[in-house]
Amino acid sequence: MDTDNNEDDQNCVNEQSFFEEAVELDSLVKRVVQSDGSESLQVYSRYKAILYKYQEQSQLLDAYLESIVVPLASLLRRQAIHQQAQGLQRVLGTCRLLNVLVVVRGYKTVVRFFPHEAADLERVVDILGTVRTLQPRDNEEGIALWEAQTMLLLWLSILILIPFDLSTVDSAAVGEVHDKTSSYTPLVGRILALCKEYLHHPGGVREMAAVVLGRLLTRPDMAAAMGEFLEWCPDALAAVDPLRQPFLLPGIMQALCCAFKLGQRDRLLPFASRAWVLAHSLANHPTHGSDQNALARKLSVKLVTRIGLTFLKPRVAPWRYVRGGTSLDVTLATGADSGAGEGQEEGDDEDGDDEDGEVEIVEEVEEVVDRLLQSLRDKDTVVRWSAAKGVGRVTGCLPRELGNEVAEGVMELFGPTELDSAWHGGCLALAELARRGLLLPDRLPPLMPIIASALHYDVRRGPHSIGAHVRDAAAYVCWAFARAYDPQLLEGSVTLLASSLLTIACYDREVNCRRAAAAAFQEAVGRLGNFPHGISLLNVADYFSVGIVQQAYMKVGPQVAAIGPEYRQALATHLVQVKARHWEKALRELAARAAAALVPYHASYLSGPALDELLPACLNDQLEIRHGAVVMVAELLPALAAAAAATATTATATAATAATAAATATTAATAAAIAATEADAPSLSPTSSRGTGTTTTTTTSGINLSSSSSPTLTWPISPERQAAVAGLVPAIDKARLYRGKGGEVMREAVARLVEGCSTVVLEMSAAQHAKVLEALDENLRHPQQYIQKGAVAAVRSYAKAYLVNDPRAAAAFRTRYLDAYLTRLHDANVAVRRGYSLALGSLPAQLLRPVLEEAIDALVDGCVPEDDPNERDVDSRVNCIKALGQLLETMFTTGNGQSGSGALGPCHETAELLRDKILPCLHTSMEDYTTDNRGDVGSWVREAAMRVLATGVALLPICYCRKGCSSGGNSCSDGDDGSLTDYSPGLNELTEIAGRAVGALLRQSVERIGRVRECALRHLRYMLSDVRLMPYIPAATHVNAAVLAAADAAVTGGVAASLEALHCIVVRLLCEPAYTRPLLEGLVASIGGVDNSLVKVAAAALLEALTAAPPHGAAADADNNAMSCGSAQPPLLVAVAGHLLDIWSRYTKSTRLATPLLRIALLLVTKAPEVAEVRLPRPPPPQVAVMEQPPCTAAGSSVAAPSSRFVDHLVEAVRAETRGCADVARLVDAGSLLCHLVAYGGHCRTSALQGLMVLLISKYPKVRRNAAEQLYLQLLALDTSDPAPATSGTPLEQVAEAACDLLLSAPWDGEMDAAKAARDELAALVGVTVPKMKAPAAATGRMAVGTVQDENASYQTLLDDFARGY
Repeated sequence: MDTDNNEDDQNCVNEQSFFEEAVELDSLVKRVVQSDGSESLQVYSRYKAILYKYQEQSQLLDAYLESIVVPLASLLRRQAIHQQAQGLQRVLGTCRLLNVLVVVRGYKTVVRFFPHEAADLERVVDILGTVRTLQPRDNEEGIALWEAQTMLLLWLSILILIPFDLSTVDSAAVGEVHDKTSSYTPLVGRILALCKEYLHHPGGVREMAAVVLGRLLTRPDMAAAMGEFLEWCPDALAAVDPLRQPFLLPGIMQALCCAFKLGQRDRLLPFASRAWVLAHSLANHPTHGSDQNALARKLSVKLVTRIGLTFLKPRVAPWRYVRGGTSLDVTLATGADSGAGEGQEEGDDEDGDDEDGEVEIVEEVEEVVDRLLQSLRDKDTVVRWSAAKGVGRVTGCLPRELGNEVAEGVMELFGPTELDSAWHGGCLALAELARRGLLLPDRLPPLMPIIASALHYDVRRGPHSIGAHVRDAAAYVCWAFARAYDPQLLEGSVTLLASSLLTIACYDREVNCRRAAAAAFQEAVGRLGNFPHGISLLNVADYFSVGIVQQAYMKVGPQVAAIGPEYRQALATHLVQVKARHWEKALRELAARAAAALVPYHASYLSGPALDELLPACLNDQLEIRHGAVVMVAELLPALAAAAAATATTATATAATAATAAATATTAATAAAIAATEADAPSLSPTSSRGTGTTTTTTTSGINLSSSSSPTLTWPISPERQAAVAGLVPAIDKARLYRGKGGEVMREAVARLVEGCSTVVLEMSAAQHAKVLEALDENLRHPQQYIQKGAVAAVRSYAKAYLVNDPRAAAAFRTRYLDAYLTRLHDANVAVRRGYSLALGSLPAQLLRPVLEEAIDALVDGCVPEDDPNERDVDSRVNCIKALGQLLETMFTTGNGQSGSGALGPCHETAELLRDKILPCLHTSMEDYTTDNRGDVGSWVREAAMRVLATGVALLPICYCRKGCSSGGNSCSDGDDGSLTDYSPGLNELTEIAGRAVGALLRQSVERIGRVRECALRHLRYMLSDVRLMPYIPAATHVNAAVLAAADAAVTGGVAASLEALHCIVVRLLCEPAYTRPLLEGLVASIGGVDNSLVKVAAAALLEALTAAPPHGAAADADNNAMSCGSAQPPLLVAVAGHLLDIWSRYTKSTRLATPLLRIALLLVTKAPEVAEVRLPRPPPPQVAVMEQPPCTAAGSSVAAPSSRFVDHLVEAVRAETRGCADVARLVDAGSLLCHLVAYGGHCRTSALQGLMVLLISKYPKVRRNAAEQLYLQLLALDTSDPAPATSGTPLEQVAEAACDLLLSAPWDGEMDAAKAARDELAALVGVTVPKMKAPAAATGRMAVGTVQDENASYQTLLDDFARGY
């Protein structure tokens, strides 16, 4: 329960306990008041943010309301007195601040602090009329105008209550003779006209206008105005536009509701009949009726209720039930059933009967009650809730006889033909009657079954069900009963109520119903005190613990069953009879698991009557019923077997303990008898004989006791039920339930049933075994992956249960199915390949051992993409890799080669299989970058390969240890650390394998997909945690430190943490020679990607690592030739440059890496120019003239070692990418890079200019313009002291200036002819030869028709360019 308590504390933290920003809000109010409202707009945002924080706990503001409202209201009054143009704007600002308070706390609380001087009445009416005529300039000002009118109407509602005649404050009426025909003064007429107009508008102004009218019309001097308003209402509705009727109708009803709520009964009674006729006509009129207006129907019910209360005298029903003492100490005391808490009915005395006889009920009251009962069936919850409250209020004023009739009318709503709305309304009405004591105790016994039915109300409607609102309301009824009645009255229904509430609290689908039932149960435990195990259950099934459905089913339900035996039958029956037939598939499966969790506490029911009900339902015509039954049977079988085993184990232990105690007591008694015999007689032989016989007899008796008391393991299901379960799969197949609607659902359920039967090794006939294997074989070929997954789990359990220990069955399976498993991995149907690959990996070792190499070869071949792109399937490759991982765990990591286990174990043969077949396949799979319309689906293959790779490499130290020890004649114990110091070939080989594996994972840890990076880090940590493998990982200490730092950075989760982990890996490990190339290859994809945040972090990490590189060869190994030429070069720069060229040569023209390679090269040239100056220990490219290469002699050698500049190789690689390329993004990046390479002299500049001459006449205007712009910028930045590349002696400064003028003047994005002429002129100016374009070779076959294909002609290329930002 500590976890639950912590959850409670966490939820309480989010609740405010006091007004935290009181000081700040007070300063904001003072700031507004001191500025006379001029700064109201400046503080509005902060003021609103502070108050809106307390919308759900607005009562915390009550202590501070006066200090907030009074200054603002006083400011509003001053502004109203000095009404000017500037002051009117300030009025708007002040009203907006007050409106925020009204929204948060409610107008009834805020209006109490408004000023209410009589002199302000006419002034407020004047300013309200002025504000109403203003025209807003924008939306914000329009909102401010409506809020200001709302606040002025609210102020007017308190001013209208002045305790003297309104004519005394009307300046137009004082000293003048006004129209005698009018019954009220001009001021009142203005107020009435304004409010009637506001009734047409939705929002706060309509509500405030209704309040003003309600208070104005109920004044003692406004009787005539009330009559006129009742006459105006139907005329106004008839005259208004039909489109505005839905706004006016609620306004009129709201005004009448306020009037009949606030007025005195004796003044309203003369108008009650007219108001009832008006309300009836408004509700039933065909034109402006409220059938489609829920708000109008709700207000209509409110109006009918208040009219009905006007007809009745206000009184407290003398016949109502009143509960006695409600002290918690009395409730929970042992003698709670004493008379201390007994209730009484006040109508039992004679006075009450006389009083009831004197009540006069008018005819309209009966119509009111009938209308309220009909409204309990309304389709909207708000209307039913208002009707329920109306029923409670009206019934409280009726005599006992009529009150009983109302209760009978409410009970009629629970008929079997009634809709869910009637059940819900009836529950609400019952709760209201119970809360008021109007539901007498003699009606409780027939009501309890109805309430229990309402707690389980769930009616199927199409693909779903309805009834959650009924169950929620039924829990509210139970809550009300617990508060209203004494425990003795509910004594006979305690078990029914408690079981129903706990069942809903644990197993309802909706969270609000579970929590409502838990709250009702808690209230009943506290108020009644007679619920069995109440306090203990409150600690388990509380409001928070039932909030998560998985926890409620799998944790709370079993805990309730463990604590209260009285509730076990109800819980289990509900799961079997209700939830197993639920319309939602996921809930049926969850209910099945929940039923299995109840087995330890109620196995007698679940192994008998429950199965008797479930087994016939497995062949039901309705899909939901048969699926739920099959799944529940499948879940119950392992649980029943486990419960039987646990019971047998417990009984055996108990019997053994008893036997031991009996033997100890017998031994002590025998010793005492022998001692007594020795004391009585000196001869020992007879006594010894008798003592020995006694001991033997007793000991034998004790053994027999132990033997008879230890029960054998008994299967709790009868043989008949076992036979029925075993025949389910053939019966389902015979009924053809795999076909049609729900066939896929049944296939998954049958697979789970086979797995459950295999877990308990259920006895089946040969024909049943054949049907089971046939069903599993069909499921393995099914295209749905969840069906294949269930079939694979069933095959694994079935093989372990029925094939491993039966050689004949294993041989038959091997002959009929295993060969098919091997051959179907290359089937044309991708679904077949997916299913059988997983099934092959799930087989036990005894079946795989004879065909181990064939199985590995088949799975390795399945990991290779098919030659035909249409037949490639990434899911098949993922499943093959997963199967390899399962095969590793089955054959190599378990068994240790022991006889009978079937597993090969870590040995020499295992090492060869791993080294020669499995690990190369995994490394190849980690190069899978397949993409389709789902994105980088190859990442699924890489993730699966990483997991298997980490497992396989971790096995090698054990295998090599045994190989080395067997060679040396020694033995390796299980505790050996696997050292190979005496076996050098294995050491070198393992070091190479481990280094390659770690490098592959490090590469994935810096690539562009965050999920893949996290997966790589996780498996790196697994490998580095293996103490046997650590000695063979190159630079293991540095790698471990970097991975731990990256894991610590990523522990917080999110994108930023993942990028920080990438930064840690690159900065710390890029300088390690063994990992430079894989890390660089991963960085190429990240830096050249489209994720801007990833590009920034990866580029910064690369540059930081290059900057922090050691200046000399401390980080390079002995075989590195980086120092052979130019000893001043940092080895990391040489390595990065060389590896980048190697990667480029490997991925030339690659769709995935061509553009990223250009971008990372551009990054190095621009941000790390020292890399561009690196000389590499490799021959120059063929295009470089021999005379340009300076000699470089290695130390101690007279022969010049070959070397070349990095930029010379780079420029040729870039030009090779541009040849025949139609990717605009790639050409743009290549042009930018070539322009930056112009800055380097010699062959690099010449070749770069030649490449740019080609791009300047590209068929894409964007490419031409970009090349011209970038070349112009580079020519401006050229160092004029360098020799010009032109063959003539023209100085470079003059050439560069003229070239810039030409680049600026030429129309590069215009016609091709003009661009070509400008290009030729530019080439002649800079002195480079224009490369000749090769004529396209004659096409043959299908390519002979048409011209060269344009990549941008396809829609997919357009999408790719858009994704890259072009």
